[in-house]
Amino acid sequence: MDAAGLDFQAIFRLLRTGSAPSLGSEELSSRISSCVDQTANTPAPSVTHTDVMCLCLTLIEAIINRLTAKSLPQDVTIFYEDVKRRLFEEMNLMAKLVSLLNCQDQLVSHLSAKCISVYVISDISINGDSSSIWRQRCAEVFHEPTASSELDSCLWSLTAVIKGVLRGDICQRKRDVLMKLLSGLDASITYLHTNLLTQDTQDPHKKKLMNLSKTMCEFFDLLEVLSAARLRYGVCSSVQRVIFVQSRALLRVMRADVEYFVKKRALLLLKKSLLRRAGDDWALGEAQSAPHEDHSLTEDMLTMADGVLQETNAGWLKEVPVKAQASFFGGNCDVRLAGMQKDDVILRAVSLILLKSLEINIQRLHWKGSQSDIDIRHYLTELMSFLQRHGILMSADTHSCSWVSVVFAEQDDDMIESSKTLIGLNLYHKSLSSSDSAVCVWGCNPHCHFILLLRSLSFDHTVLLDFLISSETCFLAYCVHYLKLLREDWTGLCRSCSHIEDCDGRHGATRRGTDPSVQAPSANSETLYVVQAGNEVPRLVDYGSSDESDEAEEHVPGNTDVDSGRTDAEASFCPSEMALQEVQTEYASVSLLDKVFVCLMNLRTTVTRLHKRGLFPYNPTSLLKLLNSVEPQRNRIS
Repeated sequence: MDAAGLDFQAIFRLLRTGSAPSLGSEELSSRISSCVDQTANTPAPSVTHTDVMCLCLTLIEAIINRLTAKSLPQDVTIFYEDVKRRLFEEMNLMAKLVSLLNCQDQLVSHLSAKCISVYVISDISINGDSSSIWRQRCAEVFHEPTASSELDSCLWSLTAVIKGVLRGDICQRKRDVLMKLLSGLDASITYLHTNLLTQDTQDPHKKKLMNLSKTMCEFFDLLEVLSAARLRYGVCSSVQRVIFVQSRALLRVMRADVEYFVKKRALLLLKKSLLRRAGDDWALGEAQSAPHEDHSLTEDMLTMADGVLQETNAGWLKEVPVKAQASFFGGNCDVRLAGMQKDDVILRAVSLILLKSLEINIQRLHWKGSQSDIDIRHYLTELMSFLQRHGILMSADTHSCSWVSVVFAEQDDDMIESSKTLIGLNLYHKSLSSSDSAVCVWGCNPHCHFILLLRSLSFDHTVLLDFLISSETCFLAYCVHYLKLLREDWTGLCRSCSHIEDCDGRHGATRRGTDPSVQAPSANSETLYVVQAGNEVPRLVDYGSSDESDEAEEHVPGNTDVDSGRTDAEASFCPSEMALQEVQTEYASVSLLDKVFVCLMNLRTTVTRLHKRGLFPYNPTSLLKLLNSVEPQRNRIS
């Protein structure tokens, strides 16, 4: 590394410690500008110069970030503010950085995009406006017919700027800032959407897209952040409507000649849009109620959902690829680990896309009046066939409703969302048909879903309590929906328990450990339920600490839970192999229906106790009213 590189390295170290270098702001600005000039005017810079250039760009980014964070002493802040002013106002650094977006060295191009984005975000937070040079160049590149590294860098920088605005502390101006930013880019982004997706994915043989994988993923990121801006702040430009109205282009990516991870990214974008979760992975903060209501959003969501159903009728599910083994970090290499199954990310995405599309279309019938009924059974049968083709529910004796527990086993929020959606689908089907005896055949019995969920949790009501308190799932809404259904259909719960026990009996005791979410829990999973009584299990809240030491715990018959009614044998439990087998055998003798009742009663007891002591995070009165009906019904059934 030459002397210039060493100088930048020393300045970078000083900046990290909150100090200013000995040279003046004018000299430092001149050195940075000269370095950028030399790179921009050199077609093929040397390796040494490229290293120095990367260090220089990293220094520019760090200076802007430290100034934005206001984490420097006052005298150091004044020094670097002067450096920044000279670079961007006197030496026209922005134009030079924009020219570097087209650099052959992809690292230099990307670092230039990072410098541009942090400066634009800083400028927006101070002045409420963004660089016209950068916006104009992005618009020009988006209109170009061929992909390039410059296009990738422009897409990345625009995405980063919108993310920065959504994360920034300019709550009152976010909508206006985003509308102004997108107004000059709307037409060019719409053109890029048409160029990348609409044409080529309709005719996969027209043009091979294998060399566009990076570009398409960058574009999907931009579409997601645009969708997040619409959902959170009501920013609705024409390109943001295109995401929904022309969403079938995302579905047709499945038949395009692109790499597997691009197809996965397209499905995840569609899933997040239908679930209104766009931007959830980027720590954008809580969604704000938009001051200007987006009246077209409902119609656009209906268009997106209707497109999914139309493509499903056209055989779309047969085109969705699912790897035999999961790959990680977007890679294309299979990772063959013991116990690994199919790519569950794809299976979850496809399942939720279809379920939410059905739910949205059913809601349309309520809003607009029933023009034609939706055949829920047809679509769920198609979904079951898709899952079976990829190794889910292969055994004829497997309970069909267990597909929810199998597919969503590793993703609690998706599991609860799918279960909640299936309740609505089941109720809609019952409104059209007087008989619901066959709903288990196509996996749509909410009683079975609830029972299998509880069993996958070893009927541990404290896990349900964690779900109720956590904001990461919609479990409260699901629990209330299901308990309302249960209040009207206790016989359905009894039939489902009997049906599941019959399936378990057909499998035989020796096979119950192969899939705890499908068959009866194995010895290990049942043992976990009891061992938890003798060991401290990490929870969101220490539920036991809400009791006074001298207060008697309400005891429910049959309760073997951590919070109430532990016997002396359980308290002194020693997990030897023989003892574990004895406990498992004794607990297995309790009927499945009774385990469900006891779990719900324990949940009621704990929520009541926490609520009385002011330790529950919200008012659970409505929930408790539903839970209070469980014990009387149990007594009547007994």
